[in-house]
Amino acid sequence: MTGILYPAAHLLLAGRKNRIMTERSKSISTALVSTVANHELKEIAEIALQITLDRIVKEGALHDVPVVKTLVNIVKAGISVSEELFFRKLQRFLVELEKIPLNERNRLLAKYPDGSQAQTELGEQLLLVLEKLDQIQKPEILAKFFAAFVREEIDLQMFSRLSYALDRFNIDLLPNLRYRYVRDGSPVDNSEDVLHELALAGLLTVHLSTSGTLGGNAMYANNEIGRLFLKIGFGILGQ
Repeated sequence: MTGILYPAAHLLLAGRKNRIMTERSKSISTALVSTVANHELKEIAEIALQITLDRIVKEGALHDVPVVKTLVNIVKAGISVSEELFFRKLQRFLVELEKIPLNERNRLLAKYPDGSQAQTELGEQLLLVLEKLDQIQKPEILAKFFAAFVREEIDLQMFSRLSYALDRFNIDLLPNLRYRYVRDGSPVDNSEDVLHELALAGLLTVHLSTSGTLGGNAMYANNEIGRLFLKIGFGILGQ
């Protein structure tokens, strides 16, 4: 059980070094989906949070696990700080997904069976998003979106749209987005530059019919993506 995370982690880290679609990168993406769908994640996540790549290399932690030996060789070959940070993002993603019962996660394999092109493509989508996330809270939010997809509360297209929004969203603007949709608490700065930034993430819809005219301004409206983004990602029920 304790070694289950490492096939996915090893493959993910190795794949980031190549960035070219090969048979190995196909294994990377399928490994992530298979790990999420097939295994109890609690113990994996707890152990993963207590171990670093540096400790694996220097102390030989879990060195009796064959794939960890391979991971050690990769690290010694020149894995950078960015790979360590990616490993942390993967851990946070798995910790949040542990909240989904295993029997629910098993449903993934019905739609995305091992070895299928569909599973490869889903795994690649997750990898691309995880790699780009630039704030520490984002992997957990991505996991919440993916959990909603696993539970069939949203479809793959909506998961993709929410992931796109998360990639472009500055979490420091969460109070601004919340106030825009919920209107509770104290008013916050929702000047046009803030609204424009939220619109660029897809969380508001911009209407430009009066923009560019004398005294005209862009008009911003709430949309379904923004509502689901707050509801699923942060438990905030907006209008």
